[in-house]
Amino acid sequence: MTLLDNKIVLVTGASRGIGRAIARRFAREGADLIITARNEKELQGLGSEIQHIGRRVLVIPADLRDPDQIQALAHQALENSGRIDILINNAGIGYWAPVSEVTLEQYDELFAVNMRAVFLLTQAVLPPMIDGGNGHIVNIASTSSRWAYPEGTLYCASKFALLGFNEALAKELRTTGVRVTAICPGQVNTYLGGSGPKTWEEGMLNGEDVAELALQAVTLPAHAIVTEMVVWPRAEVF
Repeated sequence: MTLLDNKIVLVTGASRGIGRAIARRFAREGADLIITARNEKELQGLGSEIQHIGRRVLVIPADLRDPDQIQALAHQALENSGRIDILINNAGIGYWAPVSEVTLEQYDELFAVNMRAVFLLTQAVLPPMIDGGNGHIVNIASTSSRWAYPEGTLYCASKFALLGFNEALAKELRTTGVRVTAICPGQVNTYLGGSGPKTWEEGMLNGEDVAELALQAVTLPAHAIVTEMVVWPRAEVF
């Protein structure tokens, strides 16, 4: 028996990086997947991989900057699958610049994806979890959720907000059977973070590292709740 037999898992930002690694890893452990991202071609490729593993997959392209598309995503996912056992809020974007150079458009877009989408999608799928007395929400945060740095004002603020949301929600749901976990990775060699020199990239984490943490979190015994996991690459100073 695999660890996630017949669990239904919704992963945002699944077309690449951490989200893609989580979807693959969970499929290998017996989960059926609902995957979403903006890039439909990459999503369909991942969907084919998951089907090849032998699991069911529902591909729903969506732009999480748009609240209407978030609601449509949640409705289609629940209508098709009947329930969502695990929600992986992974989609995220980043802008880094001196605060004087940050634009209002960048501010709005970054908070729309990194925080508002998490709130809206969680709100949409949570009631059936509470009614069923079980479920798990995993929020992919960052070490930038606790440790800020120059030229990271927008990104750090959005990730600080996400971690605050995670902590409050975990306490709110503590007696319902629904668990909430934030995973805070350091530098990950993905599309979002993998733009440094090659030697630096080689010392970074990869999506599979984060996927393993997510798997550990959702397979803990039901009486155990881990609200935050932090993982650093060996090459990063912490």
